[in-house]
Amino acid sequence: MDFDKAAALASAWVDILCEGQACIVRELTIAKPYGWVFFYESREFLDDGNPSAVLVGNAPIIVNRNTSELRVTGTAKPLEHYLTEYEKTLPPIWLQQTPQLPTW
Repeated sequence: MDFDKAAALASAWVDILCEGQACIVRELTIAKPYGWVFFYESREFLDDGNPSAVLVGNAPIIVNRNTSELRVTGTAKPLEHYLTEYEKTLPPIWLQQTPQLPTW
């Protein structure tokens, strides 16, 4: 899976989950050897900065470029904890791949 397909998958998931009221925050996307980490936020907060529109519980999403799997991380711990736990489940060779940078 390339970045464009991964971004489309993550965007579609956010659109369905949030009924069109949220979107991917492009500048926060993280490239990893095995895929990408996407963040999302409410459109109202991004457009107007209204603090009452900030989403709660909007955990970052991992899209694995090798399997096309979409995995929701969590919000109770730092992102690095969830990434470390996820990476423990992957074949070591996937951690050696060259990350594909986002091409928004």
